[in-house]
Amino acid sequence: MSKRLLLTVAAAAGLGVATLAGCAHEPEPPRVSPSSPRVQAALATVTVENRTATAVTVSFRDAGRARGIISIGSVAPGETRHLAPVPAAEPILLSARRPDGQVLELPVRTFALDEQWLWVIPPEAAFR
Repeated sequence: MSKRLLLTVAAAAGLGVATLAGCAHEPEPPRVSPSSPRVQAALATVTVENRTATAVTVSFRDAGRARGIISIGSVAPGETRHLAPVPAAEPILLSARRPDGQVLELPVRTFALDEQWLWVIPPEAAFR
């Protein structure tokens, strides 16, 4: 091997080692108080009492978007269930879908932080 080639290989190897050495140290993440708003999610709790004769799947979406439907749980006929939390302080649309595809959609609403809300779906609810 020529002297020039050896120097080029040595320089490349040295550069690689120096680059890896610089990556070995990760900065410590900033410390955040557990009570900080960045740590606490803005959520509300929804409980559904399904008085209909069919199971329903409850979902929500951000009122400002046409897409992005998020299912938060299913409720059997005659059952009452606590579902996954929903965003608080943001306008959302809640809906209940039957297995046949018909949907009951509530008007846009905003939940307060830590609000606990009960949605009673009556037997005569108008699914469309």
